[in-house]
Amino acid sequence: MTTTAPSEYTRTVFTEKAPERKKPPRADLLRAALDYAAGGWPVFPCKPGGKEPLTRRGHLDASTNPQQITAWWNRHPEANIGVPTGERTSLLVLDVDHPAGLDAEYGELPATRTHGTGSGGMHLLYRYPAGENIRNSAGKLAPGLDVRAEGGYIIAPPSATTRPYEVLDDVPLAEPPEWLLALLRRPQRPASGDPGGRARLSDVSSDVEGPPIPDGQRDDTLFHIGCKLRGEGHDEPAILDALDRVNRARCAPPLPDEQVRIKARQAARYPKGATTPKASAETLEALDAVERLIREPEGWKGNAWKSPYSALVVLVKEARRHGTITEAGVEVRISVRRLALEMATSKETARKALNRLYEAGIAARVAGGGSGRQAGRIALRAKLAHSSTGARPPRSVPTLRAPYSSPRLRWSRPVFESGARVDTIRRLGKTAERTVDLLETRKGWTEVRDLADDLGIGRPRDFRRRTLGRLEASAVVECSGDSVRLRPDWLAALDRRRVEDLEVEDLERDRKKFAEESRRYATKLEAGKLWRIGMTAAEIAAELDIGTEDVRRLLNLTAPVVLEVVPDPEPVEADGFISELEPEGDPITEEVDVDILIALDDYLDIHPHRRREAPSWLANYLWSEELVDGKPTPDEVARALDMLPERAA
Repeated sequence: MTTTAPSEYTRTVFTEKAPERKKPPRADLLRAALDYAAGGWPVFPCKPGGKEPLTRRGHLDASTNPQQITAWWNRHPEANIGVPTGERTSLLVLDVDHPAGLDAEYGELPATRTHGTGSGGMHLLYRYPAGENIRNSAGKLAPGLDVRAEGGYIIAPPSATTRPYEVLDDVPLAEPPEWLLALLRRPQRPASGDPGGRARLSDVSSDVEGPPIPDGQRDDTLFHIGCKLRGEGHDEPAILDALDRVNRARCAPPLPDEQVRIKARQAARYPKGATTPKASAETLEALDAVERLIREPEGWKGNAWKSPYSALVVLVKEARRHGTITEAGVEVRISVRRLALEMATSKETARKALNRLYEAGIAARVAGGGSGRQAGRIALRAKLAHSSTGARPPRSVPTLRAPYSSPRLRWSRPVFESGARVDTIRRLGKTAERTVDLLETRKGWTEVRDLADDLGIGRPRDFRRRTLGRLEASAVVECSGDSVRLRPDWLAALDRRRVEDLEVEDLERDRKKFAEESRRYATKLEAGKLWRIGMTAAEIAAELDIGTEDVRRLLNLTAPVVLEVVPDPEPVEADGFISELEPEGDPITEEVDVDILIALDDYLDIHPHRRREAPSWLANYLWSEELVDGKPTPDEVARALDMLPERAA
């Protein structure tokens, strides 16, 4: 089968320098999609400027129906074009930076249809061999060489990401050489013994003359360089400057600037001069018992436990660095603000998650000394009070003290324009977060059924279609037969997805907001001290360099009054710990579980008249039909309904 792309997209010159990204005309995208379909390739819309499918089932929804395709692109006129690979389309695609390494070792690759990709690489399109079961793979044949086959898809010209996709060689599909098929038939294994198959790190020196850092090692190497610099006492701007120079000089190819900033920020979270855990061996051993609770499938069933799980992972990681053994358990100190940032949630959600852990007996507030700072301590304890009676013992796992390298993932959220909701950002969500954690604890590979069992999910098929499907489409995991593994560059892929889903943007927004709250609270404490020694609002304003009305607002004064001077109590510094936080409203949008959102959207798409049902009825239906993992609350369903568009009954 040969598909001829529209002539204006063919025979373009392929240069090493990436041109400025230019969006293709809307009509060209629709016309190209219809041309592919007419040639026998089903297509489906993907996110403009990205690769994420815009349909519920991704490449499984691909169609050759002109009416369906036209409807998709009328709804998303700037959508990129996705084309499934494998036996369905007779496409076997090599995603390669340059095929010279394969040519030299095995023999010449036959000329075939070739596309230039948005990252500057190439897609070599071959005819899929009938009767074979070739799966997607990353780096299996050679570094920087991926395979797209059964269960995969590609972005087709004239779509655009970093740069436009182009047809470089418009010739018929060639048959893949036998030596290539022999390589693809080999059993797939991770690239190394490290979790997720990550290769060994390159030299962690910040010297720009150091050895090259290949794809698959860039994120980890830059992070370790940043940690080394932090241990030497450097602050975040200096770390970012050094990482930026190393990235441009040694990474092949260089990471996007945003990812470099993420690595610098992650390294700068550690205290200066202390980039390794400070906790004693005794503390780490006690934490092992707590970590076993994280692996216990019976303990974390249901949507209500997804945020508490995130909170416990954050607390365990913090305790590994700074925890201490006491009679109450392993004690750790962390502010609600910082906990919320690390969990990727709002402060209110972080507070509720902590309360859940307290009620379950996994954590406890530690009081003592009467100081606000001491009241911010939390003790972790190995007790799973919320586990069901008669639950089976925890599954044995191969790795304790897992690194939990993945950042915590955010819930989906709506997009508003002029006060009206116009769209919903469907993120990977908390189930995907725990899925990645469990894969990392299992050396990056496991059976799909075992993974679903560990997550307390009763229907592995739905789990594979939903959660693993989203992770596979984001190039975080790779499914092959009944198994699933983390891809070698899974952390970089996850960071890219977080950038695309505006998670990094929301993190920066929250970081700035929480910093302003801390500054405002410190100012309020200082203003209170000055007020108690007899200074007027005007004098306090002059002392703190703020407005008089700001002073009145901070001290809740409605009119100038004179208060009796009282002795100054023991000073309390603004250190941002839990006891000092006021239960104020949080403007961050309430989180919505992406699994509930998708299940509800699928159900209402078939039964739109059911939207009039009460949220409690819909919650019971989703649970009874096993469309979600655990029974959602009516509030969770109501929030999901608010994000979904109205449908004609």
